[in-house]
Amino acid sequence: MSRTRNYQKKLEGRLRKEAREEEKRLEKERIAEEEEAKTWLIGAKDNSKQIERERILKEKMEAKEKRRLLEEEEIRKIEQRK
Repeated sequence: MSRTRNYQKKLEGRLRKEAREEEKRLEKERIAEEEEAKTWLIGAKDNSKQIERERILKEKMEAKEKRRLLEEEEIRKIEQRK
């Protein structure tokens, strides 16, 4: 009986050791991934300002085109009256 009990303790100890090693390995991987993510962020550019400028420029161009079309339409109406 003592032999079975010792074997059971050994087995439980091995399982606990493997679980601890697995946790350590996962923690190391997580830390490595965080470090890699930090290095990627260093060189990353935030282009939100550029996108906003392009959007504003596009809106201005659309408004300018609408004004031009309205002016042309008014000119046509004036010419038709003559």
